[in-house]
Amino acid sequence: MDTLSRTRAGSSPGLVVAAFAAVYLIWGSTYLGIRFAIETVPPFVMGGARFLLAGMILYGWLRANGTPTPALFHWSNAAIIGALLLGIGNGAVCWAEQKVPSSTAALLIAITPLWFALLDWVRPNGVRPHLQTLIGIVIGFGGMVLLVGSRDPLRHQSIDPAGAATLMLASLA
Repeated sequence: MDTLSRTRAGSSPGLVVAAFAAVYLIWGSTYLGIRFAIETVPPFVMGGARFLLAGMILYGWLRANGTPTPALFHWSNAAIIGALLLGIGNGAVCWAEQKVPSSTAALLIAITPLWFALLDWVRPNGVRPHLQTLIGIVIGFGGMVLLVGSRDPLRHQSIDPAGAATLMLASLA
């Protein structure tokens, strides 16, 4: 049985709706929270403080519950991931939200699965996406192009290209 058949057979519509609602509310509210925070705090200070505090709380909680101290190897991997995900990824989002509405930022970051599919395809011994995946990627990318190229009906201006490009970099990181 393939993954799609297992997913369809084991997923109740209510759970699927609840999962999508959670993603929309939790993910969307994060972008809105960033938007409000950067109105009074510089974007990189806000992002750095947010993740430093979260990391200290999580590390303290894990140590208090008996998790051993990570080895140097773990710290170096965490530093690489932190630089890409938090430094470039989230840092770029925080910066870009000065130029792009939070709702648009959340939509543009949704292009992340495109990068996963393409990077998996081009890596050594990579896997070429199925035709349906490629069609979905083309449609999704086309939607992003329409979104960035369109004009905001309330402000009669297009989305800032530097902000949109920075969000593309953030989604790749």
